[in-house]
Amino acid sequence: MANLRGNKMYGKKLVKRVGSLVIAAVIIASAFAILPTNYRKAEAVTVGTAPVILTEIMYDPAGDDAGNEWIELYNMGDETVNLSGWRIEDDDGNIFAMLSGVIAPYEYRVFYGSNLNNDGDTIIVYNASDIEVINITYSPDAATNYSLELDETDQWVESIIEGGTPGQPNSVMNPPVTTHEIEGEAMLWGWYVTNVTVTLNATDETGIKETKYRIDGGAWTTYTTPFVISEPGIHLVEYNSTDVWGKKEATKNFTVNIANLSSALTVTPTEANWNETHTIEINNAEGNVSLYAPREDTPRKGPQIGPYVRWSNVKFDVSGKWWVVDMVDSTECNAFAIDVKPVELNVVVSPDEVDYVKLGMTGSYVNIEGNVTMNGAPATQAIVKLIFPDGSSMTTGVAADGSFSFLDINIGMNGAGEYNVTAYIGNETYPDAFGYDIVMVNPVAPNITLLGNDAVGGFDIGSVRFEVTYPEDGLALLGNDYNISIYKEGELYAWQTKKGGIVTEQGGPINFTIAGKLLNLTSGMWEAGDYTINISVDVTGDGNWEYVGEADYTIQAAPPVNLKILQPADKKMDVKDPGNNSQVIQLQVFGENMTTYGTPEALNIGANNENVTERIKVEGDILYSPPKEAYEYWKNGIWNITVFPTKGNGKIYVNVTWPDKGDAGETIDTVKGGSAVVEPDSIIVDTLTNVTVTVKDNYGNIVPNAQVTMYYEDENIIYKIGEEVENGSITGDGSSGKGLNGVYEFKISSKYAARNIIVVASFQTPGGETFYAYARIRSQPAHDLAVALAPDKVLAGEMTEFTVNITRNGAPYADTFEFYILNETELQKLHDGTLELPAPVYTSNKANDTFSFLETEPGTYYLYVRTTDKKHDNMENEPSFTVSKASVSVEPSLLVKGVDKNITLQFTVTWNGEAVDGTLLVKGLQEVASFEAYVENATYEVEITNGTGSVENVTAIATGTITFEFLPAAAGSVYAEAEGSLEITTPTVEIVEPKERVAFLAVENLITIIVKHPLTGNGIAGLKVEIITPTRADAVEVGETNEDGKLIFGIVPLQTGKIKILVEGEEAGEIEIWVGLKIVMPSEIEKDNEVTILITTRGGKPVEGATVKVDGTTIGTTDANGEIKYKPTEEGTITVTAEKEGYYSASKTVEVKKGAETPGFEFVGIAIAIALIALIYRKRK
Repeated sequence: MANLRGNKMYGKKLVKRVGSLVIAAVIIASAFAILPTNYRKAEAVTVGTAPVILTEIMYDPAGDDAGNEWIELYNMGDETVNLSGWRIEDDDGNIFAMLSGVIAPYEYRVFYGSNLNNDGDTIIVYNASDIEVINITYSPDAATNYSLELDETDQWVESIIEGGTPGQPNSVMNPPVTTHEIEGEAMLWGWYVTNVTVTLNATDETGIKETKYRIDGGAWTTYTTPFVISEPGIHLVEYNSTDVWGKKEATKNFTVNIANLSSALTVTPTEANWNETHTIEINNAEGNVSLYAPREDTPRKGPQIGPYVRWSNVKFDVSGKWWVVDMVDSTECNAFAIDVKPVELNVVVSPDEVDYVKLGMTGSYVNIEGNVTMNGAPATQAIVKLIFPDGSSMTTGVAADGSFSFLDINIGMNGAGEYNVTAYIGNETYPDAFGYDIVMVNPVAPNITLLGNDAVGGFDIGSVRFEVTYPEDGLALLGNDYNISIYKEGELYAWQTKKGGIVTEQGGPINFTIAGKLLNLTSGMWEAGDYTINISVDVTGDGNWEYVGEADYTIQAAPPVNLKILQPADKKMDVKDPGNNSQVIQLQVFGENMTTYGTPEALNIGANNENVTERIKVEGDILYSPPKEAYEYWKNGIWNITVFPTKGNGKIYVNVTWPDKGDAGETIDTVKGGSAVVEPDSIIVDTLTNVTVTVKDNYGNIVPNAQVTMYYEDENIIYKIGEEVENGSITGDGSSGKGLNGVYEFKISSKYAARNIIVVASFQTPGGETFYAYARIRSQPAHDLAVALAPDKVLAGEMTEFTVNITRNGAPYADTFEFYILNETELQKLHDGTLELPAPVYTSNKANDTFSFLETEPGTYYLYVRTTDKKHDNMENEPSFTVSKASVSVEPSLLVKGVDKNITLQFTVTWNGEAVDGTLLVKGLQEVASFEAYVENATYEVEITNGTGSVENVTAIATGTITFEFLPAAAGSVYAEAEGSLEITTPTVEIVEPKERVAFLAVENLITIIVKHPLTGNGIAGLKVEIITPTRADAVEVGETNEDGKLIFGIVPLQTGKIKILVEGEEAGEIEIWVGLKIVMPSEIEKDNEVTILITTRGGKPVEGATVKVDGTTIGTTDANGEIKYKPTEEGTITVTAEKEGYYSASKTVEVKKGAETPGFEFVGIAIAIALIALIYRKRK
């Protein structure tokens, strides 16, 4: 057996199917390819895509070896390989052969030479580029004149044939094996009555090069896909295969007999019903005629000689195709089919439908009953088969009256779906009579209850939680096979399918977690929107759903503030032993999206976490709300907060406040742990006090055998257990005061003030676990100091000397004291025990003392005093003082920009009604050669003596508000805001005309304004007036005010909008531009005479559609000419108005007078006389 070494080629063998032919091919990888095997025996080189294989070695031929040794190469590829320049050597560099010429695809080439060692050697093949492409070491395993051949298992073995097989497939190779399959409708009487499809399947140990076939001795065809034989007659099919080594199998064959269904043969009838009797007549037969019933190989009639044959009273007692077969001779067959149809059975079943009921529950059994008739008569010979949804079945017979029944069918076990009730006569597969009906067992809706939904759109925060149960008993349902599909606004969004206890399919951005009844939905990124969850459950495992239901839910868009608990990930904590109970809550604060983080800057948290406890509050079943030292900011809005849980089965609440955005909250459950309740929870230092501790487990049951111990909290490390409290430990035995009713009674005295006492309770659960519970006792100072403080009123910013008198039990008391000044909020926190005291403002060791202090912010402040050992203080009896601002008044009290010039300002500063001394900081006043106001960010200091001070030559150059700060004269004082201001404003502008502040389009409008000083009411002369119109964005000067402050100007607006009026560059008012309506009619009209009222714009254009009213009553709308007719019926004064949307209405007062009377006798006489005079005059002419 040869041994290979130094392999340098890479490749793999791929078996693929082309049509139904199995072909083995070599797939080229990298630069080289070899036939794969666990232990490689031959190698290949790839040139282009053609692998060259070393397949046979003759190293010890008969007789003289010189020149008679040979090596065989084989080209397994599809391309010709040029071997020119190649050479074969051994590992000593002895040249065996220099190669030339080409090697065609699938060709063997033999190369003769010398120098192959008979005791083993190494053969190396180099290509024209001098690259080593084959390297094989062989062992002397072949006898003399026998070659080493590569077999199909990639092993080197001795040739079977002496002399080997140079240039031919190796003798040790096995030929391929090819089989055939025929598809078509074959009759038992020996012929096919359809076309025939032939499939050839070739297999080989290494691979198939080609398969060939021929039909009826025709040309050989290379097989690629199944082929069809359709010509009637008897056909001989021959085939063989050749493998990739050129090994060819012996030719195989088979015959196919195909009947002619298109001959001149005619048969009547062509169809019949089962059990009918007919006479069969055959015409144009060419040979012996026989009649075959379906699925029979013995003829019912015949054979008889044609061309005409008749068979009477033939009973078609089998359904299916009956064949009339005309055997022309041994090679030709004509056939004709008579289609015998099964008779319809009428099957009626009850109930039509029922709802599914869980196995074992009332209603899970049903009786399926019905009847079967054939042609109206009971079909007593029929078999009735009940087919369950899973395909299993049971049968019964039919009674004499046609009835049947399946009793006590367990639909709970067999599931929902179609229960097919089929009746048949004869063979079930080929029934002679047939019919069916369906009983539908409907799926029912499960209980799908939305338990909670705190998912946040745009985040991975929160989950959607459902409870999914059987409707019959409320037990968990999703332990069965199921499909859960989630639809977002009607489109499939996410899904999961479980079958056979395994999740077989899932998709979409939703994660599904099932635990008993609970279905929990989470997402890496929730999308806001409306959703429907559809749950289908298969209880029986047959692929049909027994429970189908749905529920709707909504993922809300993200609020402005969002909070995510990162640790603990499941938002659950246990109460642990004292050494491990300081636990970290890690949370992440977001804004409205996942890239806006709740950093200290964003949350407006001060340096050193000054107000972090106001921004991120942690409360609930913890020892106390964590102080600022318990907070640590990491990155990306992530905070680590150390807490000390106290109670099992409790809650820890985390709430975040983001200024100007809003709030967000989360809850963490505490799970394992007991409960310890202490009374009282506050004691006075150095005072013997009775304390009771009640211990319960996390279910609320009393614990009589707990170990309860009290410790002082370490003064420097929060939550750390310090020294044990004297008389502060009890081992419970269930006796009174030692666990009876879960109560433990102590009498203790605390030796430290302003310290926490941590109560630690531990006990064993029935399961052997140790549970812990904690409580806190605040050791308070004795609130026994009385402090008197003066003064009780303080000027903001003034360094004030306070006098303090301290007494205890009615007598002066000297000790070392710390003084703290607190505002009202801080005082409340002090009383609540949540204030972290700042540094004291003063330290004293006297009962009567003075200290200096200043405050700039108005309000009420309190003096809290305690001894440095924290045992005595004046809590709940803190004296107070109020801080208020100085008040500033100015004369004049108002300035007008551009009007008041070189004015003297007189300032008066008082506090509590008294004049004060100091310095007034005027904010908005700037000193130049004189003074200008208002100037942003400018300041000027004015000395105030006896409450007064002044500034001369002040000119108002801009509008604004001058404000003040005051620095009291007392040493050490600072500036503080003062009450009062000086307003610099614009003149008062009155638009006199038009009074309605309306100008009309396309007509001249006269506008009159008067500008006055707002303080004096006098007119102001010489002020520039400008306007801005809709057609011009820049200001246009229209004139200056006269000595009375008046200006009259005209304007013809060309566009609707607004006219803005500016005085000295400041907006002073505006006038709206309208399209005005105009009423054109006489001012006097006559009663009962019709008049035409014309409505136009102010520019004279008629207005269609204007509503015209007379004394408030609508008389109609104007026509296209702007006209409307009106006939007054009463005398007097009327008011006519015209209105139209988008137009400024018009009004006109009209007098209605009595109309002219019919002329009388006197008037007629005068008229005649005048006529006669005229006639005489004409005649004279």
